Amino acid sequence: MKRMIVLFSLVLLFTSLSACNLTKQYIKPTDPGTVSTDAMQTVQALATEQAFATMVSNATEISNLPTANVIDPTSGPTQMEGQDQQQTVSTSTPFFTPLPSFTPMPTDKATFIKDVTYPDNTIVPSETSFTKTWRLKNDGQTTWTSDYELVFSSGNAMDGKAASKIGTTVKPGEEIDISIELKSPKNSGEYKGEWMLRNTQGKVFGVGPNADKTFWVIIKVGNYKSEDVPTEIYPLDFVAKICLANWKSNYDVVRKPCDSDKSLTKASVAVLTKPKLENGYVDDERTIQMHLEGDNGSWIQGFYPAIKILNGASFKAIVGCLDGNKSCNVTISVDAKIDGGVPINLGKWIETYDEKITSIDIDLGSYEGKNIEFILGISNRSNTTSEVFWLAPRIVQ
Repeated sequence: MKRMIVLFSLVLLFTSLSACNLTKQYIKPTDPGTVSTDAMQTVQALATEQAFATMVSNATEISNLPTANVIDPTSGPTQMEGQDQQQTVSTSTPFFTPLPSFTPMPTDKATFIKDVTYPDNTIVPSETSFTKTWRLKNDGQTTWTSDYELVFSSGNAMDGKAASKIGTTVKPGEEIDISIELKSPKNSGEYKGEWMLRNTQGKVFGVGPNADKTFWVIIKVGNYKSEDVPTEIYPLDFVAKICLANWKSNYDVVRKPCDSDKSLTKASVAVLTKPKLENGYVDDERTIQMHLEGDNGSWIQGFYPAIKILNGASFKAIVGCLDGNKSCNVTISVDAKIDGGVPINLGKWIETYDEKITSIDIDLGSYEGKNIEFILGISNRSNTTSEVFWLAPRIVQ
């Protein structure tokens, strides 16, 4: 507005000067003095026009300068404490109000909640089918439809489908359990497969702040191993008769040395001839190794053929956790069926990885003349994998 007023004033001034100049040019001189006066006035008029042109040029330059922000004095303080209240703002230096930074949130975004099945480093037998399940949360801005897909990203696919639909609708803020059928590789080792999600427009997304990270499955494939079964040297040699026992568990299969299938299972028994105990000692006695993984309450038991108890008989063994199995946390039990009756407990012991071992010596004198089926077993006391040794379990008579 101020520029327009300046320009308008200059135009009025120019118009007045021009009119005056034109009037002077049409006066007829009557004497030499008048001619001299007219000449001077013409020079002055030309000088005035030149000055006006300069002013217009300057005004144009001023109009092209950046416009200063007008600060409303009623909107609050505009100066530092102690400055002159009459200080003016220079029109030659522009003021800019900075805009707040803004990072757009991904439209589709997931958050990993937990591994529902097969947490990292779970041992899986070779060439075994299993179902991996992740729990994810929709932390994006759109609803996942049933046509959204779980897609393989990198690593080892473990025979999983390259893409499979999630099959349900998940609104922002909701959680979903996403599963896929996989199969462990044949050879021993550690395997990792990474996965992401894909929307109906074909855009792949995952977890993390930018929804560009994968979620995965990591398994360890191990083949079952056992040393040779020794010959019997005790009246009832539990190691020598390991394959004659009827092994049961909360799992379908308990692997044992005489099996032709050498894939590792979650419950297994094996023979060791030089076990390293949790206290660091390496023994040279024949030993049963019990391998058990799973939740609290998972169990494994071996039901041995009946033996007739003689005078002075006793059950002897040393038990504990194998070296390195720091997660070991079990209840060890010796049970018996007397003359085919219901099982009774002969003793229980809690074992953890505390570098201490337990010596068992059960007097069987009260069962003289009876036929006893002994049952050796362990059960997990937490969600863990336990490796337990039974060193030289035997009946001494």
